[in-house]
Amino acid sequence: MTRKAQWEDIEQLYYRALELPERERRTLLACASSTVREEVESLLTADSSAELLTGPPAHLAADLLDHQPAGLPRGEQVANYKVESLISIGGMGEVYLAHNPTGKPVALKILRRHLIANPQAVDRFETEARAVSALRHPNIVAVYEFGKSEAGLFIAMEWLDGSTFRAVMDGGQMEVGHAIEWAGQAAAALAAAHAAGILHRDIKPENMVLCKNGVVKMLDFGLARHGLPGPDPISIGASGTISGSLSGTLPYMAPEIFRGELATTASDIFSLGVVLYELIGGKHPFSGATPLDVLEAIESRPVAPANSLRAGIPETVDAVMLRMLDREPDRRPRATEVWEALQK
Repeated sequence: MTRKAQWEDIEQLYYRALELPERERRTLLACASSTVREEVESLLTADSSAELLTGPPAHLAADLLDHQPAGLPRGEQVANYKVESLISIGGMGEVYLAHNPTGKPVALKILRRHLIANPQAVDRFETEARAVSALRHPNIVAVYEFGKSEAGLFIAMEWLDGSTFRAVMDGGQMEVGHAIEWAGQAAAALAAAHAAGILHRDIKPENMVLCKNGVVKMLDFGLARHGLPGPDPISIGASGTISGSLSGTLPYMAPEIFRGELATTASDIFSLGVVLYELIGGKHPFSGATPLDVLEAIESRPVAPANSLRAGIPETVDAVMLRMLDREPDRRPRATEVWEALQK
């Protein structure tokens, strides 16, 4: 592998890792080659301490030099939106609570100015804006506007007042009926995306929000693509290593993705099946002590019926979840079938 090709793999993995919490970072990095992993860990260590690196790609160095942890100040104007407060900050940008000219709250996602020099970061940001703009569904977060300002590229989205599925699950086991209802709304969102020819490719509890009014919203379409055959320029590295060829989050990836096959609607179904099993059954179907244990479980461990873990789960719900987790993509149900089964 040439040094240039290796840096391209390192760069892709670095930006993916920046967006993840520490637990998911370790899982992602465990799948990379030792050389790539060591380089990325070095970049992440320097990034966290804001130290200058020796010899990284130019825009990685700029990333470390241009840290603005305080974010934009209250009252800052971004296009037609007035910033109220910083909600979260990550490797790919910041999310703010802002207001439009009429005073309506919006979520303002801003791509950091120095990342505009990185075509992969820009492509992912624009992918999210295009994908969600093409979807109009009550269970998918709405995008109001995408544009460029002095602060950087921005996406103005629907403001969601609620908690992620991860936070809901961490809060303890919920009533079966509620879990099934929320699972059905998630399936409806995915059915709408697939009907529009869009693959999500990163379905996980962190990308599902349960609003306080009981409505579930699917978000973060940054890895989305239209479901057409052909190579994936966003996720395939120059050397074809695992860091470049995988898209998604390891504990929720379909087994065919590990085999190097292209993602399909069936891959999204598998990922959603893992989330629903975890939400309704109260346990991840492929848990393991290490990332390799998780990978082995996804590839070969039998999945126990969810109603063997928890009483009160209807047989029809259990059956559709097991079909979603089938290792053969052709045997998995479509998103509409999942939604119909959960409605019953």
